[in-house]
Amino acid sequence: LSVVSLVAMLAALWKFYQIVGGAGFVCYYFVPYLIVNYHLVLITFLQHTDEYIPHYRSKEFTWLRGALATVDRSFGWFVDHHIHHIADTHVAHHLFSTMPFYHAQEATTHLREKLGKYYLRDDTPIWPALWKAWNSCRFIEDEGDIVFYKNKL
Repeated sequence: LSVVSLVAMLAALWKFYQIVGGAGFVCYYFVPYLIVNYHLVLITFLQHTDEYIPHYRSKEFTWLRGALATVDRSFGWFVDHHIHHIADTHVAHHLFSTMPFYHAQEATTHLREKLGKYYLRDDTPIWPALWKAWNSCRFIEDEGDIVFYKNKL
């Protein structure tokens, strides 16, 4: 089924290209595609990557520990609103992945209270946070059952 879907999508894109031409294809498909995927990668990277986010080897891993190994980050009210608060309510998403997004802010308020020190939120602006994570989180320690990102031995 996936091969059929892939071929159908390629055929649809080829037809679209024939109708709108190269410039239209780049403008109406390729650039929006890059923007959406850039945001997906950026948001995912920043939600799961920082020096203080623990990673658990199998002896220490539990579902709850894994679910809490993420961080809430705000991209500002405008972006947060347009991405349905998936970035600033990500801990709630990990714990309750089937919860409708319109309950995530309320759930996050209660989670913050109940989880206390186990709730991770970072208010560092996005670009400095990306710079820090990119430069500080190069590898995970070899030794230990609870490990963290490091940037030097």
